[in-house]
Amino acid sequence: MVAADQTAAASSVGATMCSAGGDGTLDPVSSNLTGGHGVTVGDDPGSVDAAVASAARLAGDLAAAAGVRVRSLTTPAEQRAAAAVLQRVWGHADGVPLPPEMLRAFAFTGNYVGAAFDGEQIVGVACAFRTNHGSLHSHIAGVLPSHQGRAIGYLLKLHQRSWALANGIASIVWTFDPLIRRNAYFNLVKLGADAVRYLADFYGVMTDQINAGDFSDRLLVEWNLSRPVPGAYLPTGADAVTVLRPGSDGEPVLRAGSEGVWLIQVPEDIDAVRQVDPARATRWRSALRRAMTEAFDSGLVIVGLNQDKAYVARRKDPR
Repeated sequence: MVAADQTAAASSVGATMCSAGGDGTLDPVSSNLTGGHGVTVGDDPGSVDAAVASAARLAGDLAAAAGVRVRSLTTPAEQRAAAAVLQRVWGHADGVPLPPEMLRAFAFTGNYVGAAFDGEQIVGVACAFRTNHGSLHSHIAGVLPSHQGRAIGYLLKLHQRSWALANGIASIVWTFDPLIRRNAYFNLVKLGADAVRYLADFYGVMTDQINAGDFSDRLLVEWNLSRPVPGAYLPTGADAVTVLRPGSDGEPVLRAGSEGVWLIQVPEDIDAVRQVDPARATRWRSALRRAMTEAFDSGLVIVGLNQDKAYVARRKDPR
């Protein structure tokens, strides 16, 4: 499963500017692809069309390889079925995580509501809305347990990327739980998104089966859609300082950073830690909050992961 805040297991046209085919491909359109952060895909309509077509082709090829179709959801019946899928994934005690009426409203007002189909069955859903700074905010997504492991979460994100480009949007933002290492890999390496900000207890108390009983700390990321996908691991030199790592007993070990590169390591599987020792998982939450908050407060940015799957934090590029 994968969440809008992309917090579940890793793994996404609408309106009037493009249409999705049954194979997940898009009809390219020309548009000004300058987002809220000044990202420009191309300087002329031809290059913009090429970027849109390339993104659509990549999403379509992956859909064919996965044996699914991805398209926008346009009818109330489809949106109701999609809401039911999200509830099965998230298990909200208070009802569906996103009511079908909201999915209907999002789609009607020109936002992204997409789904992956295996035959006639919806097996994955993603929803995103436009922001006040020119980006698309990917709010929620999920893939049924029966269809995980088939790259459907990745496919939904690529489809969402294709939709955004065709609608003149140059970046997508979302949040994810930075304690879940597989999601860090998915977001920062496989997609190549940038970490922007650490948000302590962002959602407050959450009641779904995945997040209940934990603080809802999140890492905000931004995906520059003009970059190629996937991203890559980052090299780190011998001068890098590991400011957080698991000790021999599995407990978090913190140390002070330096003026150079900081490395921040988290457990390989925090979900397993939660099941065996919830108190230890809480200590990891506190330690990670401290390490990442201090990194951002010190003027560092988290630029990705190294080969050991540690977060890499370094000074902002002065350019």
